[in-house]
Amino acid sequence: MTDSNDELHAQVAFAALALNTNLLHVFDGVVPNPTPDPPYVLVYSKISWPRDGIGTALTATQKTITCTYTCHCVGLSPRAARGVQMEVRATLLNLRPVISGRNCSPIKQDEQLEPDRDESTGRLVVDAISTYSYSSTG
Repeated sequence: MTDSNDELHAQVAFAALALNTNLLHVFDGVVPNPTPDPPYVLVYSKISWPRDGIGTALTATQKTITCTYTCHCVGLSPRAARGVQMEVRATLLNLRPVISGRNCSPIKQDEQLEPDRDESTGRLVVDAISTYSYSSTG
């Protein structure tokens, strides 16, 4: 790995969510086997270096990083899943990451999808998905 920018950006949400004592379980891209009982949040991070970003230098080098988090907020009822969503939102929304050598925008919510119901295991599990992102230049 030549630089740690991608991982530093990805870890912002995990570090913040880990400090929220109301969230019992926060998982990075995979839920362990056996699957723990909900509530929990499963977070996927995506790091991109977009073209023509706000930080593209005069030398035509890309300087902007966009970090997107897709948060699967899982509960045993719609209300429980919304509770996890509210904790995630309270933790991430408007948080301004601090990454050495980078100027970061506050984290904003991009999308919130309708809850997905799953009763295939014989019990109701609700997955409420929220997406957040921020950009940095440096």
